[in-house]
Amino acid sequence: MNTAARRAITLGVVVLAVIGMVLAMMLAPRFFTGEPEAFYTPASAQAAKEDPAAVADLDPNAPVPDSAALGAQLDAILADNPDGTTFNAQVVDVASQNVLYDRNADTKGTPASSLKVVTALAALDTLGGDSQLSTSVLLDGNTLVLRGGGDVLLGDGKSDPSQAKGYAGLATLAEQTAKELKSRGVSEVSLWVDDSLFGDAHNNSAWDKSLFTSNNIAEVYPIAHYAGRAGFSTDTAYQSDAAEQVRKVFSKELGASVKVNEGGRGAYDGGEQIAEVKSAPLRQIIKHMLLVSDNYIAETMGRLVAIKGGLEPAQSGQAVADVAAEHGAQGAELRDTSGLAADNKISPAALTAVLRAAATSPKAELRELVYSLPVAGYSGTLMQRLGQESTLGLVHAKTGSLTGVATLTGMTVTQDGRLLVFSIFAHQPNGTLAPHKPTIDSAVTAIRGCGCQS
Repeated sequence: MNTAARRAITLGVVVLAVIGMVLAMMLAPRFFTGEPEAFYTPASAQAAKEDPAAVADLDPNAPVPDSAALGAQLDAILADNPDGTTFNAQVVDVASQNVLYDRNADTKGTPASSLKVVTALAALDTLGGDSQLSTSVLLDGNTLVLRGGGDVLLGDGKSDPSQAKGYAGLATLAEQTAKELKSRGVSEVSLWVDDSLFGDAHNNSAWDKSLFTSNNIAEVYPIAHYAGRAGFSTDTAYQSDAAEQVRKVFSKELGASVKVNEGGRGAYDGGEQIAEVKSAPLRQIIKHMLLVSDNYIAETMGRLVAIKGGLEPAQSGQAVADVAAEHGAQGAELRDTSGLAADNKISPAALTAVLRAAATSPKAELRELVYSLPVAGYSGTLMQRLGQESTLGLVHAKTGSLTGVATLTGMTVTQDGRLLVFSIFAHQPNGTLAPHKPTIDSAVTAIRGCGCQS
């Protein structure tokens, strides 16, 4: 057997093994995610009677759905609507890479928050799933510098490693700092905040002003607590200046031990690091971002990807698009990395390419993407969707909602045990917020329920 043949066989075995693992993760989400079972309470508030499938039931030779049979079902569901709504969609078999359904799938549309799947892949691939973001304190004479390194999930209290939000705590950082200052005989400091990592890329000209007044986003800084919000709950309001709020919280905590005066703000050269707290591993931050569709975190990740790639923070959309292209998702035109910009353009085909690349990647953190997505009827933004028996727990997908736009991008397993990826866009000219979500859900239900043999 020649070298090329051996390589082809080896690659095939690896891909099948990876797909088998992804299937196992999808069919047993509570086991593989490590989340407490209570987190996966179904939308109906009733526990599922039993897992719809078990890992032992998987058949590596499961039949691939017939594309004509699947297409007939989906064409009927996704037909153009009298109100002007059009649908673009693609369904792909992961193992064979065969396109099973294509409805104008190469046409670029507005992805809304489905774009976060691309941002997640770019961040995990570029920064690494085990990487942690530092928030540090430096001392230069009597100037104390609080420096942000991209952790926007700081908590006000002590560090809590049981969750991504508040994994690193400002009270813990203040405690470390006070102890070190005491050992050096320092009793009074001027507190400078270095929030310079993102330069002046705090806003985005592609964002409509209503996104700020409707509490969808705030100016983005490389240091923030609770993803830029006033409190732990995602229902609390965004703060207009998250970096300044962190300074106030830290100053109050530290003020119990030393006198703290307000200092300057911006880039600061010099100083000796005397204290530090680190964020949760990036894979945990990404999972949280995807579950609650957090725009602030997504924008932070985009800027970090840009910096790592040698671009300016304001070029975050281009940076994420570049990484996506490396994974087969060509032609994305991204104005931001959260999906808030109506001018973002990417095709359903590009989004399925991202998920296929993640599912079959040799990198564990990319393979984890599939089960970091919300689970139908159980978690995140799918808590109240696709909760019926046929799809409960068997669809992992990222939702997207803007005025006149609804999208859903994810993975499911057919009733015959075949792993499929899909991306569906609905566009309604001059439409309402997230139009025709039930139609999209009906399409996904058909994909999941498909035996579709000719």
